Amino acid sequence: MAVPNLGDLVVTTARKWIDTISDNVTTHNALLYRLKSKGQIKKSSGGRTIDEPLMYGTNSSVQWYVDYDVFTPPTTGQAVIDAAEYQWKQAGGFVSVTGREERMNMGEEQRYDILEARFKQLQAQLNNTIAASMYSDGTGGAGKELTGLKVLVADDPTTAGTVGGIDQVANSFWRNKYASTAAVTSSNVTGFMNSMWLSIIRNKDRPDLIVSDSIQFSAYWASLQAIQRITSDNLGQAGFMSLKYMDADVVYDVNCAAKHQYFLNTDSIHLRTFSDRSAGFEVGDKRTIQNADYTVVPVFFGGNLTCNRRAANGVNISA
Repeated sequence: MAVPNLGDLVVTTARKWIDTISDNVTTHNALLYRLKSKGQIKKSSGGRTIDEPLMYGTNSSVQWYVDYDVFTPPTTGQAVIDAAEYQWKQAGGFVSVTGREERMNMGEEQRYDILEARFKQLQAQLNNTIAASMYSDGTGGAGKELTGLKVLVADDPTTAGTVGGIDQVANSFWRNKYASTAAVTSSNVTGFMNSMWLSIIRNKDRPDLIVSDSIQFSAYWASLQAIQRITSDNLGQAGFMSLKYMDADVVYDVNCAAKHQYFLNTDSIHLRTFSDRSAGFEVGDKRTIQNADYTVVPVFFGGNLTCNRRAANGVNISA
């Protein structure tokens, strides 16, 4: 039986492996892992933008009553449901095969060896690119990268800015919690965390994931060592360096902004992706370069990080 063309083999192998690639990318950092485990990676059927439904405002018809009390109907329209609007963002990479490599790897086993190496390299780059972009301010790549935590959970949401198409200055409900603290130490870190926690929680509605840079994480870790606090079972078993605060997981992420500690309610955060792709990933057709002796096969990602309730999240920024 004839050995298939190496370029065609790249395409068929990539389409078999795309679920594995997307699974590895979406479990590469603690935030993505949490979103995936909670079903917060959602597919969208398309459109010019991503519409993220949200709830805000009050319903003036609700009142206490007894027996035949008359309710007062609302006299104005009640805008309690709206949507934040986020842009689609895209990333991609290529697996390439030269004509010389095609001829040097004629045997079937040799071909699979070279493909495995190329896909591992591409997957590692996709892992790192998307993981870093989760913490971005959206300006990288000429504004083409994800709307990251530096936007959704801003350092100062009272300053001028539009997030998801909503003016955060004019709409106080559309602001995350934030605090600028003194330089964090093992002696004061718990106090800062307590203050942020109490500013966010609403009974059962509270953060479930606290993501820290090395400074914030180290200070909290040192504050616990005297009592030998155990790590988080869930994220610890998944390979992440993690601790517990109240009932939230505390994790270190190398991509987290310096001196930042994000308190995240992941029920309010989604990774929205194209509906026709595996967790946002798609393998394109092979492309033969016309003026050179090599073939490329693209792997594309499309989606964005969104939030429907910024007030459920907060950030501590250490001096």
